[in-house]
Amino acid sequence: MKRTNLFSPIIRNASLALVCLALPCYAAQTTQSPTQADLLKQIQLYEDACVLSLRAINGAQGIYWGGDQTKGYARTLRELGPSGAAILEPVIASGKKDGYRYRLVPERTVGTTPVRHYSLTATPIKWLSKNQRSFFTDESGIIRSTTQHRSATSADPPIDSSSSK
Repeated sequence: MKRTNLFSPIIRNASLALVCLALPCYAAQTTQSPTQADLLKQIQLYEDACVLSLRAINGAQGIYWGGDQTKGYARTLRELGPSGAAILEPVIASGKKDGYRYRLVPERTVGTTPVRHYSLTATPIKWLSKNQRSFFTDESGIIRSTTQHRSATSADPPIDSSSSK
């Protein structure tokens, strides 16, 4: 006569059920703490979005001036946004977007003299890595960057245009 153990299938099924119940908890734990690779991907996304925003601001400045020597460039990002010329989207005109703070600095002029030169910096709102870049551009359209923990300047090297498209 063959002997069968009735508890064996019950224990096996119970063990399988516990494993199935534990998998979602384990998956939730692993997705809550980002890995270094995830952080680097996030930084790259922020930097790519930042470069696109800098290009948009430079383009908006060109549209704003429109070749009119008596008008010049905008003095603030707000002048380019919805409450001004309505060339830039509101979030860029606010000065903060995608983890970066944008600062437009017009040249100093007397009275109502048109602005002929400006500089624009973008620095991370929160530095996520020591290699995260800050950016600089001006009316030339050349975007420069640094990984030093400071705002980029006109003395920093230009970005590689092939890696920031």
